[in-house]
Amino acid sequence: MSEIKIVSIDIDGTLLNDDRQIIPDVKSAIQAAMAQGVKIVITTGRPLPGVQDILDQLEIAGSEQFVITHNGGLMQTADGSRILFQAALRLSEYQQINDFMREQSTYIQAESQNAAYTTNHLVHRWASFENALVKLPLHVVDDVKDLAEVEIIKGIANDEADALDRVQALIPTAITEAVSVIRSTANNLEFINQKASKGNALAALAQSLNIDIKDTMAIGDQENDFSMIEVAGLGVAMGNAIKKIKDIADVETVSNNESGVARALEKYVLK
Repeated sequence: MSEIKIVSIDIDGTLLNDDRQIIPDVKSAIQAAMAQGVKIVITTGRPLPGVQDILDQLEIAGSEQFVITHNGGLMQTADGSRILFQAALRLSEYQQINDFMREQSTYIQAESQNAAYTTNHLVHRWASFENALVKLPLHVVDDVKDLAEVEIIKGIANDEADALDRVQALIPTAITEAVSVIRSTANNLEFINQKASKGNALAALAQSLNIDIKDTMAIGDQENDFSMIEVAGLGVAMGNAIKKIKDIADVETVSNNESGVARALEKYVLK
């Protein structure tokens, strides 16, 4: 077996249990791996402000540690001092997405590194929950053209799960051929640059550190983890992962409520 040098770990449903906490033995296993020189990379749909408390808890800090945010739209150092990989949406792409969502009466917002923007004057409750969770201030604008100077890392639609199921099935090919459409949670439908993915960001980090991709491990549970599970040398599905992730993964660990991340690190990384 290859020696794992990078471990990419999703947050919700993976690193965190259902109470949104890091179980103590998960933290201990992560810190033990870091003590061996393994790069632990928190890999998420959240922006950096929404990850900072987790990085602090795990003591992942400085310019020699890394974090992947916005579902792979951005990969940077843990202190935010350097961006190693970035893939943003064009304004015209977001305009098309925004127009479609307005036709469907579905809330959507654009996210930059440090803020969110919407043309909706009525903010959906799931958007309010998401923005509070990831610590993004929300700005209401009159027109997408007002975002001409904003670097849009991703678009995110928020609604009840069944409503998003309906909308996702109706997305026109003009959009799906231009951008990647992924479901990060039941209440989040996201639109990112086609070059942006957790897998591409992980591969870019491995190349930057001169590490063979076979010496990487990725752990996740949801559709937006598919690309990193597929590209990593060892793809690990959580016990609570969706079938699509379990089907592509090399191995399966126990659930997020049973310290699945710790068990995977103990088995495949820790010496």
